[in-house]
Amino acid sequence: MKRYRMCLPVCLGMILLWIASCADSSEISSYSIPKEKHSSLIQDNPEMNEPIWEVPSGWKPGKESAMRVGSFAVEDENGSALDISISNLLGDGGGILSNVNRWIGQIGMSATTGGGLTNYVSDITVAGKPATLVKASNKEQTLVAAILKTGGRSWFFKMVGESGLAAKEQAYFDSLLQSDRLERSDDEEPNARPKKESWPKRRR
Repeated sequence: MKRYRMCLPVCLGMILLWIASCADSSEISSYSIPKEKHSSLIQDNPEMNEPIWEVPSGWKPGKESAMRVGSFAVEDENGSALDISISNLLGDGGGILSNVNRWIGQIGMSATTGGGLTNYVSDITVAGKPATLVKASNKEQTLVAAILKTGGRSWFFKMVGESGLAAKEQAYFDSLLQSDRLERSDDEEPNARPKKESWPKRRR
């Protein structure tokens, strides 16, 4: 019995030391980068910056989706509707041909080949960087999209819906693209973007 009584304090001490060591290790594993250090990483790596944009007047919040970082909707008095979305994926996002075929399929058009891309694709500038414009339409539906590659990601700005309404909203979609700019540090020159006064006026 004496031996057991002598061992009891030693065992309790070892248990207390084990609990203390577990508490210390949990504090180390939960370390997070301070906000100011995260900000400096962005400034030291401009390619990590993300585009920001101005939303045209008259566009309402659109359907929510985990894939979208921006979602807008436009409807007219006749019930015609447009769906405008902004999303991004790592890398090339599947490639130009794959995306074009998926998009034109959404408006009932047949898939194309690499040689047929010129019927839908042209070059533009978004946020001061080279980008790709995709346009396709039929009597009922129109698809307009821009693809901007920056920071190892592909950004997609897309408008799809009834052709007549799409033609009316084309200028506003263009103004959305022209307003895009990359977040920057204070010592960088801002990307050129139109003043709101120069944006197209909406017809009532």
